[in-house]
Amino acid sequence: MMNFLRKHKVKIFLITILGFLAGTFVGFGSYMFGKKMDINTIAVVGKAKIPYKLYFSLYNSSIDMLRQSGLELTEYLKTQTQKDIVRGLVQDEIIWQQTKKYGITVSDTELASDIQKYPLFLNDKGQFDVRYYYKFLNNLRLSPKEYETFRRKQIAANKLKVLIASSASVSDSELEEMKKEMPDLNKEYAIQLKANEVLNDWFEDIKSKTYIEINLNENI
Repeated sequence: MMNFLRKHKVKIFLITILGFLAGTFVGFGSYMFGKKMDINTIAVVGKAKIPYKLYFSLYNSSIDMLRQSGLELTEYLKTQTQKDIVRGLVQDEIIWQQTKKYGITVSDTELASDIQKYPLFLNDKGQFDVRYYYKFLNNLRLSPKEYETFRRKQIAANKLKVLIASSASVSDSELEEMKKEMPDLNKEYAIQLKANEVLNDWFEDIKSKTYIEINLNENI
């Protein structure tokens, strides 16, 4: 099992880093790129600054792994990877700021448990191996504190998304109406679709009220 995970580490890495980019918020929208600001900052969300170093580490690691996977690194793919990572970081920060308002926290114990269960950090016996962890951080060019802050935000965001999505429900009459477009639709999937809609509406509303400035240009 561990060999399988390591064999597919490119896919796993990209899912981890870019997991929030297209999965939940299908209507994520777009931002204005190319504005000039502090060279150490890739984006400003509200009053929070997202460090350029974090973006640069994620971008370089993603490109390295895409190259290892044998994909042709076209300029289009590089540009899309840039924008995807920035959007993901901005999205994480927007939701992170909201988690504080909802009183959602991630304890040190919870964070440690998450890291110790992460597939890429497990040895062949399925046990956490600190050597794999530090090798991963070295590839990312991030310190433990930088990565753990990044991961804490993602865990908190997941909690909040589950909370928001849990308010979704579909009545029998709504289900029948939806089946006119999708005849094979069952109620479970209908609720999932409704949950995505609820999340998108909630996120777009929050995003529209949040100051966002992004520094992404041809020189990055």
